Order: sequence, then C-alpha cells, then structure tokens
Amino acid sequence: MKRNDNVQKYMDAVLKELITAGALGAGIMLPNLLIALEKPMDVFFAHLSKRERAREARRIIYYMKGRGLLAGEYEFGLGITKKGHKKLKQLNFEQLHITDPNKWDGLWRIVFYDIPEKQKSGRDALTARLRQLGFFQLQRSVWVHPFPCREVIEKLAVSYGIQKYISYVEANHIDNQN
Repeated sequence: MKRNDNVQKYMDAVLKELITAGALGAGIMLPNLLIALEKPMDVFFAHLSKRERAREARRIIYYMKGRGLLAGEYEFGLGITKKGHKKLKQLNFEQLHITDPNKWDGLWRIVFYDIPEKQKSGRDALTARLRQLGFFQLQRSVWVHPFPCREVIEKLAVSYGIQKYISYVEANHIDNQN
C-alpha cells in the first residue's frame, strides 16, 4: 500500500473516530487526543513505535488543518470544520451497504422510480449505486433486493435530491422470481 493511501485512510479513520467519540464537539487536549487516535494508529501504523505514532498523528492533524478539515490548535483543542463534516458525510455515504441477515424473511424489496430527464445525473447515479449494492433489475426503472434496505434507499434518494420520485415497496411474491 502506498504511503499516500495509508495517510488518506488514516485521515478518514481519524475523522470517524473523533466524531464518533464526540471529542471534537467540545475540543480536546493533547493527551486525550493521542489516546483517542490510538485505535486508528494501531491499524495503519503498527510498524511504528509509540513516539513515531505521536509524531505521525501531529503531522497528519497539521495536514488536515491545512486542508481545512480541522480548526483550532493541537495543544488547546481542535474542532471539525464544515468541510470536515462534509468529508465525513461523503465517507459514510460511500460506505453504505445492505447487511445480509442470517435468514431471509421471504419479502422482496422493490424500488421503482420515475425521475425526470432534468434530474438525469441523479437517476444515473442511483441506478449505478443500486447495481453496486446488489439489486436486480426487474424492469427499466424497477429494482429488486431480498434484504431490508429502506434506510439505505432513503439516504441515497436524499443525497441525490430525488426522494420525491422514488417508491419503496415490500412484497411477499413476484411472478417469475427466480
């Protein structure tokens, strides 16, 4: 793995870890910051000593401040910026997935839409994302999935700004369902 890929993944993990812990909301001090970053650092920088990890954490936080993801001073407390929140939201969106339950409940989830041509980019993005999530195309704008996915569909629709054009249905039988 390239160093830049490692740094980018580490930055993403830092944002997630700190926002999850709520640490950035109130601002945190240096000793607590290093404790909060210990988990993501172990994953990405296991080959480094504790001192090198602390130096790497400071370097990456300085880099994140330079990119406008964090604000404040390292010693006195950091805050996440609007740009940082936007980046985190994008990360969460990219990691949307449908969890497969151990046992199928026998219901089909059907997503169908009639999105106008002026929203073509949202329609194309939705279609690509449905395919990526494992949906099966039943007809041109009708997609089927066997597992619960309402929340995922709602998040997709809201993020693409096409929620009023999408319908979600749960059905127990579809002709020719094989």
